[in-house]
Amino acid sequence: MPLPAPAELIGRHDVSDWLEMDADHLAAFSKGCYLEPERVDLTISRNNALGPTLVDGFLLLSLLVYFDFSAPFVKVDGGYGLNYGTDRVRFTTPVFVGDRVRLKRQVVDAVVKTPTRTLVTLDTELEVEKSGATAMYARWLYLLVDRIAEEAELGA
Repeated sequence: MPLPAPAELIGRHDVSDWLEMDADHLAAFSKGCYLEPERVDLTISRNNALGPTLVDGFLLLSLLVYFDFSAPFVKVDGGYGLNYGTDRVRFTTPVFVGDRVRLKRQVVDAVVKTPTRTLVTLDTELEVEKSGATAMYARWLYLLVDRIAEEAELGA
């Protein structure tokens, strides 16, 4: 299946399943970010009035990748996506260990960059189940690549 035309992408939307935030993943994220007491002074983090079970905003942002892998929004045989960046990221409601979140996403733009690459722009909202509040808004851009078509071009 080749890359869809922009008109086929714009307006697509979906809502993910719920995902529970857990302490193990929060700890692993901190370790992955080198936020360990033997490396950095964590006093400022311990002073956080919301407490130690507050989920980091950047962990929430990284969930865009989780939700995309768990239910790909656009599928291209032999294709893949490259993270192109984010715009307008806002963390508006705290999320804590034990909270369940889900992602709402919609394609708001798609621009053909080459015959084998399309820049896709998604508006996303991360919703907290117990309050119904949006914890994060982010505009996510990724480059959708048709690897098979690119390899065929190079081999031609």
